[in-house]
Amino acid sequence: MSKKQHQKAQGEIRKYLLSNHIKHHMFYGPANDQYWNEKAHIVAINMEPYGYEDSGVCSIDRDDLIEWIYDAGSTGTKTTRYTLAFISLVLSNIEKGITPTPDNCSEAYYDDDTIENTLDRSAYYNISPVSNSQKAQDFDTIASTGGTDLGKLIWEEIKALDPNVIIVSGVAGLVALNQMMQLETAIEYGDSVIHPDGFLVQSMRHFSRPSYEDWCLAVERIGKWIKEGI
Repeated sequence: MSKKQHQKAQGEIRKYLLSNHIKHHMFYGPANDQYWNEKAHIVAINMEPYGYEDSGVCSIDRDDLIEWIYDAGSTGTKTTRYTLAFISLVLSNIEKGITPTPDNCSEAYYDDDTIENTLDRSAYYNISPVSNSQKAQDFDTIASTGGTDLGKLIWEEIKALDPNVIIVSGVAGLVALNQMMQLETAIEYGDSVIHPDGFLVQSMRHFSRPSYEDWCLAVERIGKWIKEGI
């Protein structure tokens, strides 16, 4: 897989949006090209943004994600920062052999430089391609994404990122992803599975409500997979 193939997958989605007169869709992908040079391609999938319902068809770029990291809109959001803090611990584990502790997890959340560096090395997604107008989670819309024709195209887009690890956060996001993947046995919440295409899928508690004990276990599981599997 390559950046060109990912762009092609997004092009197929654009054709679908046009032919079905869909006016609101948010595209995600690597913050910059550094992702494609990484030994381990780590993709984190959360659930939905809110407040972008008037944005039309748009791409969420690095500047947008930086605003989410620093909560530029003063919305109280912590999901993006927590997500990247978790991925930074995975990278520390596979590159430096650091076994995380709850204190490490807390410190990672406040480390701006490492958070931004991790942003450039990974891919951040929301499984729902549309924005919610309310802070409260729209469980049904998120969960139903996976069973649609558009959901199938989004899954092809995600696979075009050539992931070694997909981290899926929250219950609704997992429901959607299970529908997209159509595995013989669905992934249980908090569990992990090796996909037939050769990458690890790890289910996590939603990153806005972290359990550092769970983080530590998941980091070691993911780190072991990356070190042994690629």
